[in-house]
Amino acid sequence: MLSSARWSLSTKAGRCRYQPRDGQRGGAGRGCRSLSWLRPFCHQLDQTGQHVFCVCGTKVNVLDVASGAVLRSLEQEDQEDITAFELSPDDQVLVTATRALLLAQWAWREGSITRLWKAIHTAPVATMAFDPTSTLLATGGCDGAVRVWDIVRHYGTHHFRGSPGVVHLVTFHPDPARLLLFSSAADATIRMWSLQDQSCLAVMTAHYSAVTSLTFSADGHTMLSSGRDKICVIWDLQSHQATRTVPVFESVEAAVLLPEELVPKLDVKSKGLHFLTAGDQGLLRVWEAASGQCVYAQPQPPGPRQGLTHCTLAQSAGLLLSVTTDHNLLLYEARSLQLQKQFAGYSEEVLDVRFLGPEDSHIVVASNSPSLKVFELQTMTCQILHGHTDIVLALDVFRKGRLFASCAKDQSICIWRMNKAGRVACVAQGSGHTHSVGTICCSRLKETFLVTGSQDCTVKLWPIPEALLSKGTAPDSGPILLQAQATQRCHDKDINSVAVAPNDKLLATGSQDRTAKLWALPHCQLLGIFSGHRRGLWCVQFSPMDQVLATASADGTIKLWALQDFSCLKTFEGHDASVLKVVFVSRGTQLLSSGSLKAIKVWDIVGTELKLKKELTGLNHWVRALVAAQSYLYSGSYQTIKIWDIRTLDCIHVLQTSGGSVYSIAVTNHHIVCGTYENLIHVWDIESKEQVRTLTGHVGTVYALAVISTPDQTKVFSASYDRSLRVWSMDNMICTQTLLRHQGSVTALAVSRGRLFSGAVDSTVKVWTC
Repeated sequence: MLSSARWSLSTKAGRCRYQPRDGQRGGAGRGCRSLSWLRPFCHQLDQTGQHVFCVCGTKVNVLDVASGAVLRSLEQEDQEDITAFELSPDDQVLVTATRALLLAQWAWREGSITRLWKAIHTAPVATMAFDPTSTLLATGGCDGAVRVWDIVRHYGTHHFRGSPGVVHLVTFHPDPARLLLFSSAADATIRMWSLQDQSCLAVMTAHYSAVTSLTFSADGHTMLSSGRDKICVIWDLQSHQATRTVPVFESVEAAVLLPEELVPKLDVKSKGLHFLTAGDQGLLRVWEAASGQCVYAQPQPPGPRQGLTHCTLAQSAGLLLSVTTDHNLLLYEARSLQLQKQFAGYSEEVLDVRFLGPEDSHIVVASNSPSLKVFELQTMTCQILHGHTDIVLALDVFRKGRLFASCAKDQSICIWRMNKAGRVACVAQGSGHTHSVGTICCSRLKETFLVTGSQDCTVKLWPIPEALLSKGTAPDSGPILLQAQATQRCHDKDINSVAVAPNDKLLATGSQDRTAKLWALPHCQLLGIFSGHRRGLWCVQFSPMDQVLATASADGTIKLWALQDFSCLKTFEGHDASVLKVVFVSRGTQLLSSGSLKAIKVWDIVGTELKLKKELTGLNHWVRALVAAQSYLYSGSYQTIKIWDIRTLDCIHVLQTSGGSVYSIAVTNHHIVCGTYENLIHVWDIESKEQVRTLTGHVGTVYALAVISTPDQTKVFSASYDRSLRVWSMDNMICTQTLLRHQGSVTALAVSRGRLFSGAVDSTVKVWTC
């Protein structure tokens, strides 16, 4: 059996349910995917601060805080979405509730269910809570009922009615001797229930919108409630009356009463009751209960505001966990509120990626977001970098790998530095362009300057201040303000590409005005114009060895230009549509080009000639699938699979299919498998090349296939437009599992070290253990 996704990296608002990064909207990290009518209470931090528990659709992922790894995924056999879960105060028991109205009690360290029972609620369970002794569990349902269960003796003890609508919040009083339970429902009131008398003792009214959290003072006499009505209310539990209403001027998702020993570390001088709030302003703030004044607030990070959806304190571990609306998990040291660790759950469309570090130990990712994310490749722990206020469009890294630059639609640039510990900070910022900055290039020899190109038709040269290169310079003083040394209007239309020559003395620019230009640095003096393309240029690149410039254009051509006289040495028309990128490789002896249709081509450079090393011809349509296995290459096109000898690149066999274009191919030891546009999976014998089976089951295009083989069996995994993954046994050619975890079409699969990776248009990547 394929276990539930071990790791889900979210790229769209919303999901991680983490994971060092995922999920879905509405939850967490998306650490959670919650139903729209449930409060998204989808993360918990254990008392030791070593594990974070996150809902991920049909499972709860257990994340190791130290390593960033998902240790275990807990999923009930019914594979229904989890609507609520709770970890016991002693960290021993986890209980989950699903849409199927079942409650499961887990020995989570072993990953096993110790008890499964019906919730008896007539609608899904929306919330649950343990009592301080870890023996009683309260559940609040969408049916308006509150039930109490003895999880040691395995029976229901109480059934409370009277709440109108969904009960979205339940919590026990911290003193187990009082036997009190509190709940809140759609009417924004707080009900106090006596377990001893089995009755409602009080209905406390002060809020005008949903109550989001309840927390208690150490002596148990005072309760704090927070709500989306932008107030927090302090209650006297003896009189059941509100003693103070504190306007906090934001919709509050969570409030925490702070122990007295934590408050002095935040430079708060006043004594008495203090509480911390997390809400739509995206800041953790500390309030003095007596005066109702905010006595501490986190600094506002740069960039668009991201609200907080959850906050919880693990007092014994001294850690505070908060979750952002982008489903990023933030762990703070509770005494100082200093950020300790981050796990990213939101990436969206990836626009640029670069390796970082002297040994390429990290990657930095620019996505459809103002934030950058730096991942440590070994553990996938993440740093979320704030500096821009609009989408980051491009990145480039200086030669040594620790200093890199970014540019964005907010018309600004940022320079970032990674220290030896792998921490990244913004050390310089610059502005001056009047439109989006879409391309950036760093100096090649030394860390001396960078060049930017913009939609305002100008390029700017930015010298790197000496202070940034000093090893003793700390980022604590804030980013240095960059000043452009030179500004030049270079083209009549958008500048799409800039490139710095290997000797740092020349600059090339490419534009939508169909020209490339050569400039002398550092003063941006025009040396010459490269004219001849019939449409705009997407890329310009200097040869690392020769005095040659390569340009790629939307007219489908690649041109090589002589830098000495600006003449066109050669025009190559190997692509049928726009050429989007050219890159020199093999120390300038080869050129890679990619186009918008059908092909990536490898060219040998001989003098001023580009010789196509080998082009696979005879393809009758777009090549949507390409797989290399053993000594053969398999290409998929319209109702055709061609098999090529990798050594000679000659076509040695053609397989005719049905079902439209071939979108995916996988090769096992005994079979060739392809997925088609019309939902079919065809299987051929690899030796005889005879078709042996057609597998049906998907109701959408089969976009991807992958294979995992063991000595005992071979499994083929298929991914489809219908949002599902299917697992096929190649021994008997049947589907053994259907997996419905993604919220959009599943478009990509990959296999590594016994794990399956799936990517979908819901902007998530999920990792499955097999």
